Amino acid sequence: FKSVAAEMLKSVQLQETTLRYDLFFNEDSTQCVVLEEFASPEGVFDHVKKNGSFIEQLTKLGGAIEGGIFPISEEGPALNEIKNSWDSKFHTHFAGKK
Repeated sequence: FKSVAAEMLKSVQLQETTLRYDLFFNEDSTQCVVLEEFASPEGVFDHVKKNGSFIEQLTKLGGAIEGGIFPISEEGPALNEIKNSWDSKFHTHFAGKK
């Protein structure tokens, strides 16, 4: 599991649209939580396109992908596509520091 994730990280580090990509494993490495931050909603599509084979390998290991999306803005066609087509929990931004 970690070896596939490490290979994917090499690709992610080259993507300019990815601002943050942190992996957190439980003690026996059977579960992983990923925190991702992208420059724009389109960056999510760029990530999936470039890393689809890694994501597929990881899900074949018996895992499931559960997503939570935390956009700062509610606008744009890419964000609408994610909201309407993906099986993810969508959270509305309330407040933050700018």
